[in-house]
Parts: sequence; C-alpha cells; structure tokens
Amino acid sequence: MTTDSSWSDRIAGALLGLAAGDALGAGYEFTNPRADAEIGMVGGGGFGWQPGEWTDDTQMAICIAEVTATGAVDVEAIGARFLDWYATGPKDVGVQTSRVLAAANGDPGRLTDVAARHFAANPQGAAGNGSLMRTAPITLANLGDDVAIVESALSVSALTHGDPLAGEACVLWCIAIDRAVREQRLDGVDEGLAHLPSTRRLFWSDRLREARKHAPGSFTPNGFVVTALQAAVAAIEQTPVPHDEPWRHLPLALESAVRIGHDTDTVAAIAGSLLGARWGGSAVPFAWRRVLHGWPGYRAGDLVRLAVLTAAKGRTDSSGWPTAGDLTEHYGRTAGHRPLAVPLPDDPGVVIGNVVGRPEDGIDAVVSLCRVGRQYVPSGVEHHEVHFIDTPGANANLRHVVLDTAAGILSLREEGKRVYLHCAAGQSRTPAVAAAYLHLRFGISGDEALRRVGTVVQHSQHNHELVTLVRTLPATP
Repeated sequence: MTTDSSWSDRIAGALLGLAAGDALGAGYEFTNPRADAEIGMVGGGGFGWQPGEWTDDTQMAICIAEVTATGAVDVEAIGARFLDWYATGPKDVGVQTSRVLAAANGDPGRLTDVAARHFAANPQGAAGNGSLMRTAPITLANLGDDVAIVESALSVSALTHGDPLAGEACVLWCIAIDRAVREQRLDGVDEGLAHLPSTRRLFWSDRLREARKHAPGSFTPNGFVVTALQAAVAAIEQTPVPHDEPWRHLPLALESAVRIGHDTDTVAAIAGSLLGARWGGSAVPFAWRRVLHGWPGYRAGDLVRLAVLTAAKGRTDSSGWPTAGDLTEHYGRTAGHRPLAVPLPDDPGVVIGNVVGRPEDGIDAVVSLCRVGRQYVPSGVEHHEVHFIDTPGANANLRHVVLDTAAGILSLREEGKRVYLHCAAGQSRTPAVAAAYLHLRFGISGDEALRRVGTVVQHSQHNHELVTLVRTLPATP
C-alpha cells in the first residue's frame, strides 16, 4: 500500500465524490433547478432523504466495494450482495434494476441471464443508468490494468443491465477514473474508446463530441445511460477549473450536474466518482463529508476504508489501517509519543493534542489529522478524519485542507460542541490547523495565531509548507 498521501486521497475520492454527488443531488431528483439556483446538501426530494444521505446509487456501489475490499472482483458475490441489499427493502431502486433483482428469486447465479432476457424482451428500455452510477469500485480494484477493468466493468454491469450500451458506458467511465487516479487527468474517457468493439467507437465518440459541444442542460431527461454519461461529461468539462484553487472544480462541477435536472442524484454521482478520483477526497468540503451517511449505517470514513482496501487488494498497511480497531499503541510504540491534550489559548472549548493523548470526557467531536483505528473515538462522539501527512510536497489541496478543516472546527464550536483536535505527535499538523482556526475565529494574523498556539504546545517547524501557509494568513477586521 502506497504512503503517497495524494495518491491515497484520489483513491478515496472516487467513492467520496460519488457519494457526495449522490447526496447533493438527492433533494432535487426529478426537478429542474434554475441555472442560478443555490444548490445545497439539503435532503428531501421525493423519497424524503435526510441531509447528506446517499441513495441507491451509493448503496449499490457499496455492495460492490464490500466485495472488492476483500481483494477480488467476485461477480457472483457482488450479485449476492445486490440481492441482500434488495431484500432490505430500500426506499429507492431503479425500475430496471428492481425487475431483474426481483426475477432472480434470490439466486445470484441467475442475475446475468435474467438481465439478458429482460433486454431481449425490452430492447428499447434496458439501457438505464443504474450500472454506470455504481461502477467506480471496479476501477479501484484494477488500477493500471485496462484489460481487467474492461472485463470486470462489463461483467458487473451485466448483472442487472443486459443492454451492451450500459456495459460500454461503464467501460468508458472506469477507464476515465483510472486515468484520473493514476495520471491526474479528467479526459481519460476518450482512451476508453479503444477498449470498445470497433463497430461501437464511432457511436460513442460522436456522443462525447455532443457532450462537449452542447450546454449541460441539453442532456435531460437522463435516465438513459448514454444521456447520463453525456450529462456528467458536460458538467465536468464545461465547468472551468479555477486557476488559483483547482480543487473547487469538484463542488462547482457537481452543482452544475445537479442543475441539469431530472435524475440529479445519479448524474451527480457519476460525475462525482470521476471528479473525486481527479481532485481527491480532500476536495470534498468538510461540511459535506460531515453529513454524508447512509445504508448500511456508514459514514464518510467507511467509504475511505472500502476504497483503500479495494485498491490494496484487501491488504492493510503495517499498522493495520484501515481496519484496525485502535492504533494508539502503534503510535506510542513506534514513535514514543507522550500523551498531550491541552486547551487552546483563547478558546478552551478546543483541546489540542496527539493521538495518544486521547479524547477527554466532555468532548463532543474529534478531528483527527492522522490515521486512527475504527474504535479510537468513543461511541456517540462525532468523529472526522482528515488525512494529510507531515511531509512537504506530499499532500493534495493542502491550503484548502488546512482552512477547510479550520472552518469545520469553527462550525462545530458555533454549535456549542467541545472539540479535540489532534495528529500523531501534536507538533506540526495540529498546531497549524489550530492556528488557522484562531485566525478564522478571531481575525488575527497567522503569525500571531502560531505564537499563541506555541504558548501551550511546542511545535516543530520542519514542515515549512505548513508554517509558511499559516504565516501568510493576514489579520482581518
């Protein structure tokens, strides 16, 4: 498993971006938001979703990822997980998917044949977007292996969608996600054309050309897999990448995808899987990650776990992350950290420390700036993991991560929550984010904020990126 934070961030981003787009679009499904409408993760919609709750798009992607996280793309096991999910009575299931899963009578071995028969009987109505919306985990399971990506994408799509159009769309999108993760590009969908039958390449190249030529709002209704893919491409490629803050392309393009209207959650989920694979999970705003949740009782951290394990073929790192229950002993043993937990100057409602300091009684939320075990935080305490490593040049979107996390802490404090902020040693990342928080809350300069934090915790300045970043923050009126 790689220790490159930006690489891991993009792997996690494929699922986080999918879920974020899904939850963002859920409240607008089958509507047509105005071009200037403010888009928010508000929930609601025809199925009464909670704010931040993902729909069947992410639920089915989780079914795939729970299998691929074990180290293999077992198509029959994925089909069995689909059937298990369907048996729970989800409040939203695509019409085509529902018919195929119901007709299989609980036998995953029958799904592909049932889907093929459904297509034969309904050749004009079997190319829905339901397999494209969930396909991202297939890429993560086969990064760098185009042949395996294509084979797996077609096989998993065929479990519920017998029309070759659906499988072809999955191939194109999975190749695009691979290029986004490995090469940090958003145009990999074109390279997917070479993996389609030669007789199908002109059709799809024409459809991609249309997506780049016409306004995103042209691609509605978009329950059809071709139109859904075109809508996602149009939203992504026609949303400008901000020169100074490129990470903002992710939320901006997702908002554009939702504004297209109709099947808003699915179009945004499709777009989100590629955007997250390019810009990383760190580009998903803290405020969105904080509320993301859904079946089967998962939150954002669980999506990270599934994505990382899938890409690592089911293997953990040397510490046991991301499946270990508690890494406190690992940190204490390998780094010799002594417990640290001290109130922040000017705001004792924020306690800063290290991973072995542990949350004290009365803490309502924990913000972890390093990898921790799944049981590190006591039950009932809100937990947010922000993974960036203490190495200059190794992190994606670093300025955004520091300021966005600081803004998230500010929101928690405005709700009256007591917050424990920590990293591994509490000497570099923690002081930097704590200083950024003081800057946002009190308007003081980054230099002054670092000085105040330094009165209670000795911080290392070996990460010149963090120190320089915080020191550039000016005082505000």
